[in-house]
Amino acid sequence: MAAKDFTNDQARLLILVSQLTKPAKSRHEEETWIKKIPLMALVSRGIQLGIFKTYDFAPILVEYMDTTRFASISKESEDDIADLRSVGYVERLKLATSHYVYVSAYRITNKGLKAVAGLDKTHHEAVSKILTCKKCGHNQSIQAKEDAPYLMCKRCESEEIVDIFYIEEVSYFTSPMFSDIWTPTD
Repeated sequence: MAAKDFTNDQARLLILVSQLTKPAKSRHEEETWIKKIPLMALVSRGIQLGIFKTYDFAPILVEYMDTTRFASISKESEDDIADLRSVGYVERLKLATSHYVYVSAYRITNKGLKAVAGLDKTHHEAVSKILTCKKCGHNQSIQAKEDAPYLMCKRCESEEIVDIFYIEEVSYFTSPMFSDIWTPTD
């Protein structure tokens, strides 16, 4: 899969990962990774902001800070992360918590950085809206706290919850449907 073959949402997801992570250029340099739940929280925020057009989210049980909770997770974004991993643009690291629960973390690769550099400017501008501080317009970082992930702005010291654990109630109507097998014949 070449960068030109990306869907808009795959391109934006790759840009999001590239803005939050960094591969090391030498053994002495630090690299940064993003854990799955904070990444999924930002994807959920991007869906709500209209950045990711084809993604949707639904409540799924996840492990977060040694508790099991429902979180609004996009299965489409998880599938796209797997696709980006399969072609070498993103790497995954499995981490074990102190209670032996495994969590995933993701990082852009050097190949992924080259692909990001060639992506359309409109994708970069759209993704920047996810991380821009509402108060001062500065770029924010994400930090996992006990109750939820937060966007943190170093410039104005503001914090904004990215409430992936808020589950919307959606009303719906159902009615039974019976096929011809279940209806009596007279």
